Amino acid sequence: MGGGQITRFGSQIVGVVAANDGTAGGTVAAFKAAGVNPVPPVTGNDATIAGLQLIIAGDEYNTILKPSETVAAAAAKVAVGFLNGQAPKGETTLFNTPTQLFKPAVITAQNLKADVVDKGFASAKTLCTDRYADGCKKLGIAQ
Repeated sequence: MGGGQITRFGSQIVGVVAANDGTAGGTVAAFKAAGVNPVPPVTGNDATIAGLQLIIAGDEYNTILKPSETVAAAAAKVAVGFLNGQAPKGETTLFNTPTQLFKPAVITAQNLKADVVDKGFASAKTLCTDRYADGCKKLGIAQ
Protein backbone atom coordinates (compact mmCIF):
# COMPACT_ATOMS: atom_id res chain seq x y z
CA MET A 1 0.00 0.00 0.00
CA GLY A 2 1.53 3.26 -1.08
CA GLY A 3 1.57 6.46 0.89
CA GLY A 4 -0.82 8.02 -1.65
CA GLN A 5 -3.55 5.57 -0.73
CA ILE A 6 -2.94 6.17 2.95
CA THR A 7 -3.17 9.94 2.42
CA ARG A 8 -6.28 9.55 0.26
CA PHE A 9 -8.23 7.20 2.52
CA GLY A 10 -6.65 7.88 5.93
CA SER A 11 -8.84 6.81 8.82
CA GLN A 12 -11.17 4.87 6.51
CA ILE A 13 -8.50 2.15 6.40
CA VAL A 14 -9.39 -0.20 9.24
CA GLY A 15 -7.09 -3.06 8.22
CA VAL A 16 -5.11 -4.56 5.37
CA VAL A 17 -5.08 -8.14 4.10
CA ALA A 18 -1.74 -8.50 2.34
CA ALA A 19 -0.95 -11.34 -0.06
CA ASN A 20 2.25 -12.25 1.81
CA ASP A 21 4.51 -11.17 4.64
CA GLY A 22 6.71 -9.07 2.34
CA THR A 23 3.74 -7.01 1.23
CA ALA A 24 2.55 -6.78 4.84
CA GLY A 25 5.95 -5.46 5.91
CA GLY A 26 5.89 -2.83 3.16
CA THR A 27 2.38 -1.86 4.20
CA VAL A 28 3.41 -1.42 7.83
CA ALA A 29 6.39 0.68 6.72
CA ALA A 30 4.12 2.87 4.56
CA PHE A 31 1.72 3.45 7.45
CA LYS A 32 4.58 4.40 9.76
CA ALA A 33 6.14 6.70 7.14
CA ALA A 34 2.75 8.43 6.81
CA GLY A 35 2.65 8.95 10.58
CA VAL A 36 -0.30 6.63 11.18
CA ASN A 37 -0.40 5.66 14.84
CA PRO A 38 -1.59 3.17 15.72
CA VAL A 39 -1.08 1.17 12.53
CA PRO A 40 -4.32 -0.70 11.74
CA PRO A 41 -4.21 -4.51 11.72
CA VAL A 42 -2.16 -5.85 8.81
CA THR A 43 -2.22 -9.54 7.94
CA GLY A 44 0.36 -11.46 5.96
CA ASN A 45 0.93 -14.96 4.66
CA ASP A 46 3.76 -17.55 4.54
CA ALA A 47 5.10 -17.23 8.13
CA THR A 48 8.44 -15.83 6.99
CA ILE A 49 11.05 -14.92 9.57
CA ALA A 50 10.50 -11.22 8.79
CA GLY A 51 6.71 -11.62 9.13
CA LEU A 52 7.04 -13.49 12.41
CA GLN A 53 9.36 -10.77 13.70
CA LEU A 54 6.81 -8.11 12.74
CA ILE A 55 4.25 -10.01 14.81
CA ILE A 56 6.72 -10.15 17.71
CA ALA A 57 7.20 -6.38 17.39
CA GLY A 58 3.43 -5.84 17.35
CA ASP A 59 3.45 -4.43 13.81
CA GLU A 60 1.81 -7.30 11.87
CA TYR A 61 -1.39 -8.81 13.24
CA ASN A 62 -1.09 -12.32 11.82
CA THR A 63 0.47 -14.55 9.21
CA ILE A 64 -0.46 -17.96 7.84
CA LEU A 65 1.74 -21.01 8.43
CA LYS A 66 1.55 -23.66 5.74
CA PRO A 67 4.48 -25.96 6.46
CA SER A 68 6.22 -26.49 3.12
CA GLU A 69 7.56 -29.82 4.37
CA THR A 70 4.01 -31.17 4.65
CA VAL A 71 2.92 -29.94 1.23
CA ALA A 72 6.21 -30.95 -0.43
CA ALA A 73 6.02 -34.46 1.05
CA ALA A 74 2.51 -34.91 -0.36
CA ALA A 75 3.61 -33.59 -3.77
CA ALA A 76 6.62 -35.92 -3.78
CA LYS A 77 4.38 -38.88 -2.95
CA VAL A 78 2.12 -38.05 -5.91
CA ALA A 79 5.15 -37.62 -8.20
CA VAL A 80 6.54 -41.03 -7.20
CA GLY A 81 3.11 -42.51 -7.80
CA PHE A 82 3.04 -41.02 -11.30
CA LEU A 83 6.45 -42.55 -12.02
CA ASN A 84 5.03 -45.91 -10.92
CA GLY A 85 1.96 -45.50 -13.12
CA GLN A 86 -0.44 -44.77 -10.27
CA ALA A 87 -3.19 -42.20 -10.59
CA PRO A 88 -3.20 -39.63 -7.80
CA LYS A 89 -5.63 -40.22 -4.97
CA GLY A 90 -7.12 -37.36 -3.08
CA GLU A 91 -9.03 -36.96 0.13
CA THR A 92 -11.62 -35.00 -1.84
CA THR A 93 -12.27 -33.79 -5.37
CA LEU A 94 -12.23 -30.18 -6.52
CA PHE A 95 -13.04 -29.30 -10.14
CA ASN A 96 -12.99 -33.01 -11.01
CA THR A 97 -9.42 -33.30 -9.72
CA PRO A 98 -8.30 -35.52 -6.84
CA THR A 99 -7.26 -33.12 -4.11
CA GLN A 100 -5.62 -33.23 -0.72
CA LEU A 101 -6.28 -30.21 1.48
CA PHE A 102 -4.04 -29.05 4.30
CA LYS A 103 -5.21 -26.93 7.18
CA PRO A 104 -2.97 -23.89 7.63
CA ALA A 105 -2.42 -22.27 11.01
CA VAL A 106 -3.22 -18.62 11.66
CA ILE A 107 -0.26 -17.29 13.65
CA THR A 108 -0.76 -14.33 16.00
CA ALA A 109 1.19 -13.01 18.97
CA GLN A 110 -0.94 -15.26 21.19
CA ASN A 111 0.08 -18.57 19.56
CA LEU A 112 3.42 -17.77 17.88
CA LYS A 113 5.45 -19.43 20.64
CA ALA A 114 3.34 -22.60 20.79
CA ASP A 115 2.71 -23.08 17.06
CA VAL A 116 5.98 -21.83 15.58
CA VAL A 117 8.82 -21.90 18.13
CA ASP A 118 7.75 -24.90 20.23
CA LYS A 119 7.00 -26.94 17.08
CA GLY A 120 10.40 -26.11 15.58
CA PHE A 121 9.33 -24.11 12.52
CA ALA A 122 11.57 -21.23 13.63
CA SER A 123 13.94 -20.91 16.57
CA ALA A 124 13.95 -18.28 19.27
CA LYS A 125 17.61 -17.64 18.36
CA THR A 126 16.59 -16.73 14.81
CA LEU A 127 13.51 -14.71 15.72
CA CYS A 128 14.63 -12.87 18.84
CA THR A 129 17.52 -10.86 17.45
CA ASP A 130 18.36 -7.31 18.54
CA ARG A 131 15.22 -5.16 18.31
CA TYR A 132 12.90 -8.18 18.68
CA ALA A 133 14.38 -9.37 22.00
CA ASP A 134 11.99 -7.33 24.15
CA GLY A 135 8.97 -8.48 22.13
CA CYS A 136 10.07 -12.09 22.54
CA LYS A 137 10.31 -11.63 26.30
CA LYS A 138 6.77 -10.22 26.36
CA LEU A 139 5.53 -13.28 24.45
CA GLY A 140 7.43 -15.72 26.68
CA ILE A 141 9.86 -16.72 23.94
CA ALA A 142 13.27 -17.27 25.49
CA GLN A 143 16.54 -17.83 23.66
